[in-house]
Amino acid sequence: MEEAATTTAEPWATLLVQLGETGGPEGLSGAAERLEALAALIAEDPRALGVETRDASTLGNRCEIPELTIYTSPVDLEPLTAEVSRVAGDLDLDLRLTATVRTDDDWRDTWKQFYAPIVVASATSALLVRPSWLERRPDDPALELVLDPGRAFGTGQHETTRLCLDVLVALADAGLAPARVLDLGCGSGILALAAARLFPAAAVLAADNDPEAADTAAENAAINQLEDRLEIRATTVLALPDGFDLILANIRPSVLVPIAGDVAARLAPGGLVVLSGILGEEADAVLAAYAGVELELADRRDLNEWCALVLRARR
Repeated sequence: MEEAATTTAEPWATLLVQLGETGGPEGLSGAAERLEALAALIAEDPRALGVETRDASTLGNRCEIPELTIYTSPVDLEPLTAEVSRVAGDLDLDLRLTATVRTDDDWRDTWKQFYAPIVVASATSALLVRPSWLERRPDDPALELVLDPGRAFGTGQHETTRLCLDVLVALADAGLAPARVLDLGCGSGILALAAARLFPAAAVLAADNDPEAADTAAENAAINQLEDRLEIRATTVLALPDGFDLILANIRPSVLVPIAGDVAARLAPGGLVVLSGILGEEADAVLAAYAGVELELADRRDLNEWCALVLRARR
């Protein structure tokens, strides 16, 4: 009698991030906001395959105190754990970290339940962003992007990305027709791809100083059959041309502030800059940096503790 063939699933790893001492309800509120900031920062790390936030809104009474589960590979588990500890120190967070390596297939797919389609809509424009394992629904918008969590930040689930998508859809609804669009720090390429969908006549450039992010953006462009619409470069802002009518930058203020002059120099007359990745309490510092290069606030959108700023040249 022959033995049944067995297969071993490819190992995966998780890092469970739980809040430690918070100092009571008031301290918990501040710690929860800083935990969200940590989630956004770690999601940008190419070693993080996904970052899942769990709290009472998603798991009911099973999770009264918010926590994170970070998905990664076994080889990246130790260095990613060290990076989480470093960022936690910067954010003054007391954390309990639990690392686990697993091989069961059921476990590998449990995180998928936390991803859902996103519809961003205004009066006349709408865009669907969905993971590949979920089918379209009958009433979904015609314009869509298919994006799975992967090696680079950006599936539309995080507030910073959602804010940018909201702005893009609103600009399309208002009749904006940019000839050239730049997605700076493109990550997965989601904003560049959204711009390509919403502004079909635009030439779109996606740039990231991380070559792996640029590769991921190229893969996502191919999946969405937009590879002919995007130019993708693994480079910094200093190596980019000027004359963009719309510049998108979903990056933390530690990067946005120093490059304010470089961003402004690449904006066409009358163009707009959309900045996200900014906590509400950081907005004034970012605005001050861009006011110093003659850009002023045209619009601001807030979602939870995050905000997006729409800037234009002073008249």
